[in-house]
Amino acid sequence: MDVFPLPSLETAMMNHAGLVMDAFALDAATLNGDFDEARFLAMAVASNADVIGLRAVAQAAAHLAVALGPPGLPPGAGVGPCMAILAHALDEADPRRCNHF
Repeated sequence: MDVFPLPSLETAMMNHAGLVMDAFALDAATLNGDFDEARFLAMAVASNADVIGLRAVAQAAAHLAVALGPPGLPPGAGVGPCMAILAHALDEADPRRCNHF
């Protein structure tokens, strides 16, 4: 298990805000039918969340990327619930909700 040093509240909030903005863009891409962009953004959120130690967010975004299916094809069932799980994970990861700051 990796151990990450705790960032300052400001750094944690900026990192979290970036993930939220990417998730918002992911949602917009999905609603606009741009599923390749949505896949790209889901993988970016998963990767960036993993780098900063937000495992639940990384896993939720990775599951969403899988639910979106392979490039060039429309997504299968399950995208909506995966989006809701990602939103919940982001909400739970909000640094303002943590006690260590």
